[in-house]
Amino acid sequence: MAVGVNKAALLAFGLGALATPALADDTGNTVKIGVVAAESGSFVSAGHTLPAGVSLAVKEINDAGGVKVGDKTYKIELVKRDDRTDIGTAVAATQELVRDVGVKAIFGSESHDFTLAMTKITQPAKVLHFAGNSTLDTILTDASVAPGGADHYLFQTEPREFQRSGSTARGVLSLLQPMVDHPIKKSVIIAGNDATGQFLSSYYIKALKAEGQEVPDIIFYPPDTTDFSPILTRAKSLNPDVVHFWYNGDSTLTALPQAVELGVAPSYFLFGVDPGIWKERSLSADVPVAMSCVPVCWGESSNPKAKAYFQSYFAAGAPKGVTSSVSLLYYDYVHVLAEAWTKAGSFDPDKVVDALMTLHHKGVVSDDLSFNAHHQVTHATEVCAAKPGGDITCSMQQPPADAPM
Repeated sequence: MAVGVNKAALLAFGLGALATPALADDTGNTVKIGVVAAESGSFVSAGHTLPAGVSLAVKEINDAGGVKVGDKTYKIELVKRDDRTDIGTAVAATQELVRDVGVKAIFGSESHDFTLAMTKITQPAKVLHFAGNSTLDTILTDASVAPGGADHYLFQTEPREFQRSGSTARGVLSLLQPMVDHPIKKSVIIAGNDATGQFLSSYYIKALKAEGQEVPDIIFYPPDTTDFSPILTRAKSLNPDVVHFWYNGDSTLTALPQAVELGVAPSYFLFGVDPGIWKERSLSADVPVAMSCVPVCWGESSNPKAKAYFQSYFAAGAPKGVTSSVSLLYYDYVHVLAEAWTKAGSFDPDKVVDALMTLHHKGVVSDDLSFNAHHQVTHATEVCAAKPGGDITCSMQQPPADAPM
């Protein structure tokens, strides 16, 4: 996770130069798609959600008879590759799926810098690429997504980061305020110090300030930290009303008990920690704790479609994890892709892109999933808060229309 974007891009460029365009293999009755994700390694808690969510969607489509493209009906074959939370492995797996397997689309990875490297292979090869990484906002521009542009076949399946950070900040503060006995004025952010943590927290600090919060400099910690005492002591010295543990849910669950023991703040926020995990592990605190899901919670959701989805998801064998909801950044888009193939009547990637840009899909996270001109979606984020004693309240938070100045 600490691998820098520039190094990743250089590595991918070297391999990507060998990629060959994916040819439309419509002579059989099967169409292949690929997933590249961390099914082992340090980021497995998020990584294993991708193949699980995509597999469920593929099964639903195939069980319903397959996907009709032109005058033929095809079954979808999913080819999975474990990147082992290693960027070199992710790049090599992408190259294999594109060059040797001949997939029509790739989903993943969950690691932002990995995805940026993978695009150097998928895009020259004209392979549709779907990833739930808000860092794609840095490369999806008018020029790059235009026909012939560098990222014409790339689609971002989570909202822009100012939208996600904005809806999260507003939800956290609105849920916590009634649970504390004084106005919430000062927020301290603690975040993992890698490329993803730096990118995400740069937006979250602006979102908190836009909500009127006083926010000192972000306190970063090395990704493998297990003893948070020095970091928490520094945070406590800033006299915060809320400590926001941002980005890595697994590290957050290590840090929170230490923070509660030290009495760092009168309330906390845990990004990417599902209330389902809070209940499954019988976690507790003597102060209010807010949580947010990416994008909809499986343990305690206000979204009526989420309950049915997660019943199917877990019944298919997926483990109940901190960030199981990340699967929803991928599940819906397999159905979207199948609809695009049908609408295009072809696997021709240019025709499929045209179809994708006109679709409005009724998904789990939204009744109207569609891509904007930069190939990005917009939808709400669910935020929850646990009172001391265990009662949990959740609400869907709509994204802001504009980024804070």
